[in-house]
Parts: sequence; C-alpha cells; structure tokens
Amino acid sequence: MRQVAEHVKLTEEELGKLIERFGKPGVKQKIKMLNEKRKKGTLPLREGSDYQSLMKVGNQQKVQPIRSKEGLEDIRSYFESRSKRDYFLFVMGINVGVRIGDLLKLQVRHVRNKEYLAIREEKTGKTKRFRLNIMLRNIIEDYTYGMTESDYLFPSKKTKEPISRVQAYRIMKEAGEVLGMENVGTHSLRKSFGYHFYQKNKDIAMLQDIFNHSSERVTKIYIGIAQDEIDDAMDDFFI
Repeated sequence: MRQVAEHVKLTEEELGKLIERFGKPGVKQKIKMLNEKRKKGTLPLREGSDYQSLMKVGNQQKVQPIRSKEGLEDIRSYFESRSKRDYFLFVMGINVGVRIGDLLKLQVRHVRNKEYLAIREEKTGKTKRFRLNIMLRNIIEDYTYGMTESDYLFPSKKTKEPISRVQAYRIMKEAGEVLGMENVGTHSLRKSFGYHFYQKNKDIAMLQDIFNHSSERVTKIYIGIAQDEIDDAMDDFFI
C-alpha cells in the first residue's frame, strides 16, 4: 500500500487495475474528483477502500471494444510490423477472451501443442477452459518456436518476467493513439472478443457463461451491445 495522492492509498495491483481500465489521465482525474468531494464534505474521508471509491467516482469514458473489422486489422497490422510479442498479445487477447491479468502470466507450456487453454481465473478462482482453434494453434507454434516450456509468453525485454498490466495498457493505448482510435486499452482485447463473438453467434447466454457474468444484461453492457441497441432504437424514434 502506498500513498499515491493526498488522502489516497492504493496497492500496486489496485493502481494497475485502475490505469488498465481508465488510463493514467483518467485515474488522475478520478483522484482529483475524489479529493475535491472529500474536501467539500460530500464524501467522508474514508468510506470503503480508496480503490472502491475511485472506481465509483466520476463518469470517465470506459475502454471500449474495437467494433469494426477494419479497426481490428489496422491494429493487427500495426503490431505485426513492430513487435512479435505485442502482436501475439493482441491476437491471443481478441481470440480467447481471457482477462489481461490471467493472460500475462501464461507460459509456453500452457499453450504449446494444446487444443485447450485451462486457466484458474485470478478474479473468480474458477478454472475455465478455452478452445484454441487451428488458426490460433498455428500462430502459437510459430511464436513459441525456439522457446522453452517455462518461458513466459509475454516477457519483459529486461527481466524475462511477464510484462505488467500497466505496460500492457501502454502498449494498447499507444496503438490506439497512433491509429486515431479513442478509448483503447487492455480491456479492449476481451471486450472485442465478446463483441465479435456475439456478432457472429448472437448467443449472449453462452458469452455470459464464458465471462462468468451475473446476467445477460451485464454482458451486453460489458461488450457495448446494450448502448448500440439503445442508439439503434433512438435512430427511428420521433414523437
């Protein structure tokens, strides 16, 4: 636990999760808003954890899925021309739908010559199984060639340990900025998987099960479908 601002203490993990979801500017703005509310007396100095308070405060735009196939191809091409590791992170993220924290911890032994990826989810503690189709297995084979079974899939160039959530966020955020895309972050990977899975299969119940969500409504909001449906309904609504 460390002091990140006046009256605000967070663990490194909590700070990483906030940056992953809202971006550094968004987190700074949330901290500012939280402290202003506390100074004005509209919020008590302590009401639950600072992490919970920061998650609730403000109305910061959330990271969005990449909805267009063209957008996906643009980012795919961007990474493919710059970094083998970052390209593989993107491809795995949008095709498996694993949370970024679980994805970053993977080693070669978890995916090489496997038809399924089995993960004990950090957030839920549940073990989930994800199918690795032939297209993805071919990419895995190429990427892991020459790597040992214990090598991490997404290593830091300096330490060979997995890159952090914050570093992964920066990688995605920078790609979005270069390509002129707004609200892109590591959450965009899982949300994009969900969005395009739904567009292809139209099975929100199956997607709810994949994501371990409490309801279909939660899943629709998470992947951006709920807002799309509202927008479509409003297009033809006039009294």
